[in-house]
Amino acid sequence: MVFPKTIAAGEFYWSMKNITIIGSGNIGGNLARLLARKHQVTVGSRDPEQTGARLQGIKVATYRETVQAADIVVLAVPFPEVATLAKSLGSLSGKTIIDVINPLSADFMSLTVGFTQSAGELVQSAFPDAHVVKAFNTILASVLVKAAEGASNLPSVLIAGDHAPSNAAVVELAGACPKTASFRRNVEKCSY
Repeated sequence: MVFPKTIAAGEFYWSMKNITIIGSGNIGGNLARLLARKHQVTVGSRDPEQTGARLQGIKVATYRETVQAADIVVLAVPFPEVATLAKSLGSLSGKTIIDVINPLSADFMSLTVGFTQSAGELVQSAFPDAHVVKAFNTILASVLVKAAEGASNLPSVLIAGDHAPSNAAVVELAGACPKTASFRRNVEKCSY
């Protein structure tokens, strides 16, 4: 994980991060395009050759090949794949995982979880030694397209996680002043 280095009082220098995005659909692919503007991004795909043709200029590899060198791993796959993915990826101990997944029903009209545990908590239980931060899951793919193309008027990114350094890393990726919270605590007010 890369943390800010203090330059002077109140100023920080953020170094480039190695980010792996697992999933190359509308959200994963467009988030890769957006983050690749400032960071080293690798996309993990079931079919790297096909994905590479679609995401020109972005490194693409298999899921397992991508995660070991990553500072941050973004999960952008359908919710039912999380448990299987956790087994196939192996330990992500100490890594920050950004969970962009919404556990939607097949018809996209309702949530499949969230009645007693949040999806973020379930993703955390699948990766118990990692630091899961829920973020970007409220941003539409069409908005990510505009952001990757350079749009500057973008919505706030809501962030929820229980590990302050991982939350801070995601805040830096999201830019500006995102709204942060814990999985189990109230939203904190943003301060500048």
